[in-house]
Order: sequence, then structure tokens, then C-alpha cells
Amino acid sequence: MNIQEQFKKYDTNNDGFIQPEELKKGLGLEEEEVTKIYKEFDKNNDGKLDFFEFKYMILKREFDLFDKNNDGKLELNELMEGYNLDEEAAKKIIAKYDTNNDGVLQFCEFKKWKHNVFINNEFNHYDTNNDGFLQPDEIKTGYKLEEDAVTKIFKDFDTNNDGKLDFDEFFKWKVSEEFKEFDKDNDGKLDKEEIMAGFRCDEECAKKFIAKYDTNNDGSIDLNEWYGIYKL
Repeated sequence: MNIQEQFKKYDTNNDGFIQPEELKKGLGLEEEEVTKIYKEFDKNNDGKLDFFEFKYMILKREFDLFDKNNDGKLELNELMEGYNLDEEAAKKIIAKYDTNNDGVLQFCEFKKWKHNVFINNEFNHYDTNNDGFLQPDEIKTGYKLEEDAVTKIFKDFDTNNDGKLDFDEFFKWKVSEEFKEFDKDNDGKLDKEEIMAGFRCDEECAKKFIAKYDTNNDGSIDLNEWYGIYKL
């Protein structure tokens, strides 16, 4: 079950949010644990988790589960054990996503890896006729969207105007959604503070992230640079 499906499963009243009681019942948690989760992950303090807050919570719990020595990073052996990977496969993941070259995965690096995995799985899940494209009806049904919302998605991301989304078009749509979530001031770029808040990483990690991916050297990450990060 992917995160989208988990969210829909736990959102029993279909209001687009996970209420504390829904999370408590869905994950079988005690009241104290639910309170702790909302304190940490309900970023706007509205008493409920939207999809992005829920996704972050699920990823952080997974990261903490496999971080056996609780040092805030996944080492090679923890990655191998947690995901049942051989050494070569685990080394390739670290080599690809270890942006600060310290030989391990910090949470922000782990999140990027998992995000790429999720996008691939999500595309395959909603491509119900297995033709390698997402049709408007597949988007509408899969994401429970109104017709106007689907029309806008295709207007913005169906770049060849063939009436369907290939993987690259779908990828840009999903990555742009996350970019918008990070871009709190809606200025079309992510500064150091927005990177720190979005990834919940420290200042040093955010500075290194920007230094590595800021290809136009303006001190921030724009949408095209964001696309490039996830296409690595």
C-alpha cells in the first residue's frame, strides 16, 4: 500500500485530512503517541494532518525505525538490513542520494530517495490499463479530483497535447506539487529557510543542498532546478 492509499484509508470521513481519531484508529496508537505525532508533524497547527504532513510523518517513522543506533542517519548496514538489500544496491542508493558526501543518508537525503520511489510506484498504480500513460479518467478517479482540476493539470503538464500524461509529464506534475508546498511565500523559489522547514534539516544541510543544486547561482532553488534534483 503506497502513501496515497494509506492516506485515503485512514481518512474515513473523506474530508481530505487525517483527524487525530482517524490516525489513532488507523495505526492502532495510544493517545499519548497521537498527541506527540500532531505536535511534531501538524506544521500549521490546525489539529489535522493534510497529505504532505501525513507523508512526512510516515517517512520519518520509517526512517527512525531503520536508524537502529538513533544517530539521525542511515548507514550502509542499516539500509541493507532495513530494506533487505545487498551491499552493491545499498551503495548505489547512498552514492546517488548522499548530497553532502558523508557516506550515509541524512533524513533529507532519505526523503528524496523515497520520493523518487513513490513517484514511480504511483504512476504504475494509477495506470490502470497498463498502456504507459495516465488518461484524464485515470487521474480523476485515482486522485478523486473534480473535472476542473483535471483539466488544469493537463493544461499545465501535457506538454505535447496528446491528451494523456507520460511518465515525464506526470513526474513534473507531482514534483511541482511538492515544490509548491515548500514555497511558503509563493515567490517561485526556495530559500535556505524554506529548505530547512520543508526537509526539516539543519542550516548546514540546507546550505550544502542549495550549493549543490543551485545551477544559476542565485542562492535559491527554482522549479527547474527542483525538477533536476529529482531526475538525478
